[in-house]
Parts: sequence; structure tokens; C-alpha cells
Amino acid sequence: MSEPQRPLKPIVENEKSAALSSAEVVKGHEAAWGGEGNLYPIRPYTLTSASLEAFTVRERIHVRVEGLGEDIVDLHGMAVYRRHDPKAADGQPLTWANSTITAQFLALQVTGHSDVFGQVRVSNSPGKAEGARVKPSPPPEDQQIQPIKDCITMLYPRFEVEELGTTIDTGSKIVRLESRVAMVPPIGDVSRTSQSYTLYDPEGRQVGELVAADIEIGSLIHHVPIESAVIPADLAEVLA
Repeated sequence: MSEPQRPLKPIVENEKSAALSSAEVVKGHEAAWGGEGNLYPIRPYTLTSASLEAFTVRERIHVRVEGLGEDIVDLHGMAVYRRHDPKAADGQPLTWANSTITAQFLALQVTGHSDVFGQVRVSNSPGKAEGARVKPSPPPEDQQIQPIKDCITMLYPRFEVEELGTTIDTGSKIVRLESRVAMVPPIGDVSRTSQSYTLYDPEGRQVGELVAADIEIGSLIHHVPIESAVIPADLAEVLA
């Protein structure tokens, strides 16, 4: 049996984070951090190095399809992303509170069953810039930067619907999901849509609606540190 990997050394360390005992480590999603096989402990409000990471994912979608009906479908699978080097605003020190962290989605595959639609599979769209951005929340009146950070996830999802016999998507409209996080990777985080999106078939005909969706990051199942990773220009534009 291989020895457990050593915890990643945070990019930014301070007396407070260094003083945390193992009992104070926030483990987030119990399935990820509470049992055997933990990859490394994760602390809130702490920066970690760039990496490739894979997670289990739970997704819930509320979908209406013309001619078939409407249903809420639970899906399960995995996602892979490349997390980039954290950045601070010009002239500011690099800390958790003032940093912006981005990640590029490389793969997303989740599958579920619906009594209305049959098997449903959701994936990302290869060739399109998709990812997530975590950045400081707007400061309140006292101008103190908050430790909880705003997170947006931007995806071009594709839906394979068994009873429809084809793939549908949101066309040129990117789907935005929002949440607030205290740590990265955001184990246990649930991001949600705040609007609906029209669904189109491969010929561009309107066939339904993505009424709502949410995505939960589950167990961290793979982690590979990267010496450095810079966000691509096309993804930076999407996440701006």
C-alpha cells in the first residue's frame, strides 16, 4: 500500500493558518474528507498551488422538452479541471482575501434517469471556453474585504435525451451558476442558476427550456500539482 501524500504547502502562509490543528481543519464534503483515501487536508481561506483535479459531481436539472414533458432529473458523474495560479490586484500582496482564482473545465460527464425522458446525459462542449472564477466579494461600507468569496461557473452544457433521440443545448448562450466559497478546491460547494435557458436541437430549432440547474462538487478523486498554470485568453474573456 502506498504511503499517503503529504499535504500541499500553501502558497501563502501566515501565523493563523500555520497554527491550525488537525481538529480545526475544515473538511467540507464528508464523502471527500471524512474517510480513508483523503488526498490532502484543506483549510478555509488558504491558497494552494495550481493543479489538475478530478471530482465526483452531482447535478440536478429541471428541464422541459416539447412533446415529452417536464421533469427534475438527478445526475451523477465526474468533472476534471485545471486550476490556475491565483492572482492579486496590481500592487496588492497575494492573500486569500484579495486573490482571484480561475479554473478551466476539461471534462464533465454526468448521467441520470428520468421517467419522462429516459436516460439523460449531460456533458460539456469541447472546443468552447468553460470554467469557474473565484474572486473577492464586494466590500461592505467599512471597506473590509470579506473572507467568503464569490464564485461563478460558466458552462456550455449538452444534453443527450434518450426519448428525444438527439442532443440539445443552449446554443450560443453560456449557462451561469453562482455560489459563495470559503476554500479552493470548493469541496461540497453547490452552484445554482438564477435564470432559465432556451434549449435547441442540432438544427437550431427551439425544443424546450432548462428551467434551473445546480451542481455540487463532491469527492476529490485525483489531484496533480502543477508548477504553474495561466488562464487562457479566451477563458479569461468568458469569466471577466
